[in-house]
Amino acid sequence: ATPARAARHLAPCTRPPPPQASEMLCTLSAAISLLSTTPRVFDSVFAPAAIRTLVAAGCDRSHSFTTVLDREVSRSGRTVLERALTAVLDELGDESRYVEYWWRGGHRRMDSHRDVDEALCRSRSHAGTAVGVQRCPQNGHVLYLELAEELRGPTCVWEEAPPDEAWLSEAAAAEADARAGPPRELTTLHVVPARPGRLLRFRGDQLHAVPAPAGEWLGEAEETATRRAADTADAPPPGLTEAEFLRWMSRQQEAKAEAAEAAAEEAE
Repeated sequence: ATPARAARHLAPCTRPPPPQASEMLCTLSAAISLLSTTPRVFDSVFAPAAIRTLVAAGCDRSHSFTTVLDREVSRSGRTVLERALTAVLDELGDESRYVEYWWRGGHRRMDSHRDVDEALCRSRSHAGTAVGVQRCPQNGHVLYLELAEELRGPTCVWEEAPPDEAWLSEAAAAEADARAGPPRELTTLHVVPARPGRLLRFRGDQLHAVPAPAGEWLGEAEETATRRAADTADAPPPGLTEAEFLRWMSRQQEAKAEAAEAAAEEAE
């Protein structure tokens, strides 16, 4: 398995072009509580027509930054994407006030990490150390929308041993999330393949990762979706409307940016 990391900057959510692309929304419902560490998976949460609408809205959004929704200010959301997310949370009975979400396109490796308040982690440290204070959301979600038929792009979520008394004391002193901190003994691995209309929900402090290619940890040699897309994206598919062509051009730019970013990470 890939090395676990206590915290990791969330990579931009850019989109390579089909057919290798996968579309998904990642959300964090931001409150703190101790919940079951067994992830939950729901299938067919949106009808195919609704999925197409969400994919189109995500493509038009075409931004890699994260967005925060305050559900007390806008209970049903301000956009098509936010209305979909709030509908899911309402159905789950999740009353969290704040929802952070972002768009991700393409099957790209994400090393093991926890989702944390990155600004806090950078600005505050545990006393006498360089370890940033970590606070995690209540829940993390991945909503899979569109992907190539042969692509599974699994999300892997780990369960860990409970934190020991020493860490609980240190976390309390630093006003940190007792569920977070350095990785502990890993006890269970849940592997959730991507499927259109599938929702993955897990406790917000849990370590999770995306191997790319899917069999990376098993030593399988497969081309990544980004590489295949780069090899086949020289010309647009025939018969596109003007709007479809503009979307295709946007995807090419995003694919090039992602490839350049991946190359820079490999160089480091």
